[in-house]
Amino acid sequence: MADRKKRFDKDSINLMVAVCAVLISAASFYATYVQSTAAERQVKAETWPYLQINSGNYNIEKEELVLYWQMQNAGVGPAHVKAFQMYYDGQSVRNINNVLRLCCLEEGETPFDENGRVTAKFSNIVTGNPVPAIIPAGEDKLVFSIPKTDANEDLWNKLDVARFKLTATGCYCSLLDECFETDFESEPVEVDFCKLPPKEN
Repeated sequence: MADRKKRFDKDSINLMVAVCAVLISAASFYATYVQSTAAERQVKAETWPYLQINSGNYNIEKEELVLYWQMQNAGVGPAHVKAFQMYYDGQSVRNINNVLRLCCLEEGETPFDENGRVTAKFSNIVTGNPVPAIIPAGEDKLVFSIPKTDANEDLWNKLDVARFKLTATGCYCSLLDECFETDFESEPVEVDFCKLPPKEN
């Protein structure tokens, strides 16, 4: 009887040790998982890009009237812009020249003279290349800008009104290849990858 009790106590102790070891292992695994998840979230937070559209009609630094439309990365990590599409009044447009034809040019008017040279009215239009692009945190990417001059005053004033009908959609990714689709008005939506638009002929 004494031997059985002694053996029972020994077996009980071994069982308790085994159970404790399992519990400690489970707790250790859970702690590692929580720590890993927290570290992953921290890395994501430190590399998170957030693109938005900025538009205006005045350059504070140069103190001059300049129409501009640009993407700004208001996030904390670089944004790899993979897709970008502009729209004027709901109609897709390739660039600012298409916008001007829809909003601001007289019938039959073109940016070129009879010799194929750009006229003074259109000579100071500056355009950027939104795609593909890497926009660091806190930096801008120009879509277009047009300083106001005597030659383009009428065109400039029309575009200053028309720019409020400009919208865009885009898709960009973080350094961790987390990708987001956006209409630059509502919150970006996370997607598996950016769908690239078909190449234009």
